[in-house]
Amino acid sequence: MKNIIKLFCIVLLVSCEKEPFYIPCDTTYPTTQNPTSVLNENFIEGCWLLKTGKMYVENLETLEINELPHFNTSDTSSLRYGGDMYEFEQIIKNTTSWCFDFPTNIPGMGDFILNGDTLFPYGLSVTSSNITITEPLVGGYLLLGGSGRPVLYEIIDFESQVIMVYIQESYENINGYNCKYYSKLKFKKY
Repeated sequence: MKNIIKLFCIVLLVSCEKEPFYIPCDTTYPTTQNPTSVLNENFIEGCWLLKTGKMYVENLETLEINELPHFNTSDTSSLRYGGDMYEFEQIIKNTTSWCFDFPTNIPGMGDFILNGDTLFPYGLSVTSSNITITEPLVGGYLLLGGSGRPVLYEIIDFESQVIMVYIQESYENINGYNCKYYSKLKFKKY
């Protein structure tokens, strides 16, 4: 009798239809490292001038998303919600330049040059699916506070050489709410 009850319980458990578990997907920030693939390194390699940008702040408790223009009242803004802490986080419309110098082999380390400063280049870690701005490989100085900045990009206009870069995803308490924020920056190659 015990065996029949055990068999009945096993059949009952196996035969129950279970609802699939889905992980919610945030469609405002790409879940893959580069929507257009790092295989376009020949396109993104080189120098880019910042044209415009917006910061997106998502309240994780109310799910409200606010879109904040970076250059609404001034030509200067910050990638950090509360104001920049590092030179990398300060952005200036039509002045900030990002230069990507890819390594000869992928995966590998290249250079990222901010605003033409070739004396203090950042590292540029490139794999087949990731591009990350890192601390410099030599020199012993910190330019990013010890962390890297993943670079996600999307080619907006191949002919005009315009890209949209998704950068600086951060989680922070803002006005008593748990929030996530990131920036979308539009660059043109020069």
